[in-house]
Amino acid sequence: MLYKNIAKKLRFRINSDEFNVGDVLPTERQLMEEYQASRVSIRKAIDELVELDLIEKKQGSGTYIKQKEIVHMMQPLRSGVESSQEIGQSITSEVIEFSIIYPDTEIAQRLKISTTERVYRTKRVRKINDRPQIIEESFMPVALFPELTIRVLEHSKFNYIEEKLGMQIEGSYQEFSPILPDKEEELLLNIQNREPMLQITSLSNFKDGTIFDYSIMKFKANEYLHAMYVNRNTQGPLLSEKKV
Repeated sequence: MLYKNIAKKLRFRINSDEFNVGDVLPTERQLMEEYQASRVSIRKAIDELVELDLIEKKQGSGTYIKQKEIVHMMQPLRSGVESSQEIGQSITSEVIEFSIIYPDTEIAQRLKISTTERVYRTKRVRKINDRPQIIEESFMPVALFPELTIRVLEHSKFNYIEEKLGMQIEGSYQEFSPILPDKEEELLLNIQNREPMLQITSLSNFKDGTIFDYSIMKFKANEYLHAMYVNRNTQGPLLSEKKV
C-alpha cells in the first residue's frame, strides 16, 4: 500500500539528522508534492506514525516529532536500558521465570561449558514506555554470577556486570531470523493472528573470550525496522535496529 511506503520513508527521516524532537513535519501539501500522493494517503501515513507515538498533531499548528525510535548499534554495543535512556524513553523488565537448571547439550555448547555445570534460566518481558515489546530468554553460568537475583534482572544485566561486579564486556555476536509466535508469546506481547516476530540469538563475551550470556530475544516485528549501512571506508558493517 502506498501510505505504508510513505510512512516507512517518513520513519527514516524522523530518525535521521534531518529532524530533532520537537521539530515540525512538512505540511500535508508539501508531503503530497514530495511523494506524489493523494491527501488520503498522506493522512493515513501520518495517522500510522501518530498511532506509534512518534509524532503528534497540534490543532492549528502542525504535526511535530514527539520522539525518536530506539536504536541499538552493534558498534558500540548498548544494553536496552542504555539505548532507551539515550533518546528519552523508559524500559522496564518483568521477570516471569527465574530458575537454576543443568543445561542441555545445545545450551552447554553455546556457553562453552559442560552439561554438569548449572546455569540460570531466566525469562523477561521488556516493556518500552509500558508497552510489551520483547521476550528475552537467557542462560547464564551460575559459577560466574553466584549472587544473581530477580531484582538485578528487573533492571540492566550489563550495568550489574560492569558496575557492580567490575567485569569488562567485550561484545556480543548476534544472529537474526524470522519466526512465528506461539500462544504464550501472543499473549505476552499482545500479538494477533500469528503476526511474524523477529528473533535475535545473542552470545555475549568478556575480554578474555569467556561467554557469559546466551539469550534468545523475540521482538514484535511490526514495531521494529531493521536496516544496515555499510561504509566502504570502515572494516565492517554498522547494523542498526530501530523501533518502528
